[in-house]
Amino acid sequence: MVKSLVLQEALSIPSVIEKFISIDNNPYLEIANLINNKKIKYLVTVARGTSDCAALYSSYIFAKYLGLPTYSMPPSIITLEKSKFNFSEALVIVISQSGKSEDLVECEKKSKEMGATTMLITNNENSPIINEAHYFFNMYAGEEKSVAATKTFVQTLLILIKLVYLIQEKDEINDHIKILSDFLLNDSQNQWDTNLVDPSINTGYILGRGVGFALSNEISLKFKELCQEMIEPFSSAEVMHGPKSLIQDSFKIFMLSMNDKSGLSVIKDSKEITNYTKLIYNISSMDNNNFYYTPNKISELDSITIMSKFYPWIVRYANKKGLDPDNPRYLTKVTQTY
Repeated sequence: MVKSLVLQEALSIPSVIEKFISIDNNPYLEIANLINNKKIKYLVTVARGTSDCAALYSSYIFAKYLGLPTYSMPPSIITLEKSKFNFSEALVIVISQSGKSEDLVECEKKSKEMGATTMLITNNENSPIINEAHYFFNMYAGEEKSVAATKTFVQTLLILIKLVYLIQEKDEINDHIKILSDFLLNDSQNQWDTNLVDPSINTGYILGRGVGFALSNEISLKFKELCQEMIEPFSSAEVMHGPKSLIQDSFKIFMLSMNDKSGLSVIKDSKEITNYTKLIYNISSMDNNNFYYTPNKISELDSITIMSKFYPWIVRYANKKGLDPDNPRYLTKVTQTY
């Protein structure tokens, strides 16, 4: 049986990371100097789709570890509303797998004109933004042909995690990244079972907190793109403020628990959710869970592990539903919006 293209790309993540280790020459220290010298007071991210999920992830880790407020700016604020900002103390991070989206190209250009230091994370060495941005970070993921992004999302997380650690002068992150590929290969021996989830139910939530909420947004997007399921992402705290009233027996809930304080909160919140539906699936590093992942010594790298296990699973789950994950309905690789 020929593997689908998106499955091949998802399964290639360990080898992509291994290659990344030897060729990564991104300007982490230049950004570290800017931030540590107090030239940057806040961050602004600009992205769409899966890249925007990575941008949300960055907002948590930059705030948590560096104390830097991070704002996710809708591109339309600049492209449609023509809003003006004083970005003289801002680092504007544009994240785009293709580096071609017209609205993101425009946002980088206008942000720079407003005084921002601009940084681009892309997988396209020929992106028109590269010559404009002050700093260019290459995902080094290799060509990603699938409509649904997988390895580029993981590579973006890896760059963001490494950047935050190096800004804090925690060089040990490099040692942990060096063994990450082997770690993922070992963990992949325990694949998640597609039979655990009822494919006839197409509605539900995925709940997380902290960086887990950012991952929940990407997981939700993949359920929509590949499986045509409306699995909505919520903070496990926010869902208590209204959305829980929608939960019923024919409603599936994924609980994503990170190996940190936010994960403990999700576990606590899940106890109430069990009163409303029995279709609860736990993504956790705790034993005996439906979707177990092996925790890493660096907890932030758990995000890489989770997504490396999730992507092959969601492709196989889409196949089980009779869908073609290589050709998601109505979608194209590069979406032109403005």
